Amino acid sequence: MPLQPVPSDQSAEKTLLQRINQLSSEIKLAVKAGNFEAAATLRDELIETDPMAINEAIKTAELIENAMSAAIDKEHLAVWHELYDQLTVEETNCLFYSMKEHILPEKRMLLKYGSLNNRLFFLEKGRVTVGIPEEENKLKILAQLGRGDVLGEYTFATIALCSATVVTKTTVQLRCLEGRKAEGWEDKHPGLYNKVLEFCKKHGRIDLISQRKELKNHTHPRYPVQGHVKANLLDKNEQQTKVSFNGELEEISRSGSSFSVHCNKRATVKQLLARSFALSFACSEKGKKINFSSTGRIVHVSSLLYNDYLLHIGFHTPLPEKLVKQLVP
Repeated sequence: MPLQPVPSDQSAEKTLLQRINQLSSEIKLAVKAGNFEAAATLRDELIETDPMAINEAIKTAELIENAMSAAIDKEHLAVWHELYDQLTVEETNCLFYSMKEHILPEKRMLLKYGSLNNRLFFLEKGRVTVGIPEEENKLKILAQLGRGDVLGEYTFATIALCSATVVTKTTVQLRCLEGRKAEGWEDKHPGLYNKVLEFCKKHGRIDLISQRKELKNHTHPRYPVQGHVKANLLDKNEQQTKVSFNGELEEISRSGSSFSVHCNKRATVKQLLARSFALSFACSEKGKKINFSSTGRIVHVSSLLYNDYLLHIGFHTPLPEKLVKQLVP
């Protein structure tokens, strides 16, 4: 059987060049069709195929970015110019194409008080009602928001449950940014996430949330208390699981408490939000040991230094007033 000839370096180089040209053509076709995600994937493949094809990598990158910039809704840019004015071309494209446009009818709920949310809404047309639920399914109105307002910035920027209910008052056009999309920016656009958060802090309606929190905190006074807490995760049937951790008690009231824990991963702490726990407290006041138990769910998480977090618990049933008085120094 005759031996097969070994391909020469020149032949391999020719094959590689043909593949690079093919990928470049496919990228141009994807860009022309407006399929920018496919174009970016093809460009990544081009770089993997030949890391030395620097000129083609640069040309295709510019082609994709320029086409993406040209296709952005100019009216959208005008509404949110204060945000986009501080972004680079690449960051602008990343943010815009990370969002999805929605048109919603009136009386559609966007956010629900006390529920989870990891979305940021940019209102472009129409109006929404922001309020806090009261008895008999009524809503205490806090504000009417519309074009140029952002929603969900509180839960998007922190680890917390929704502090208000938001319902569309008219037909609404908006763009929605999912938290998982923003979390994926770090490698290619490391400063973009913080720029969006800073914009939200400046232009979001944080004052409404502060008002709500102030009202709630005055329901039952909070007191600084020292002690230890063991938290045991409950399942959907309110049965204890094998998952548990310990924390240091910081504050307590009849309606809830807060205690600090250490965790190396923010994502792990975020998963605790809205979960219910069986809580065992061990305190000491004036040399007297006070032990008691309760159940509650995590409603907010505050970030401290060095991977420490403050977990805020809302009790399912208020503590006896007599017990709280025993704990107060």
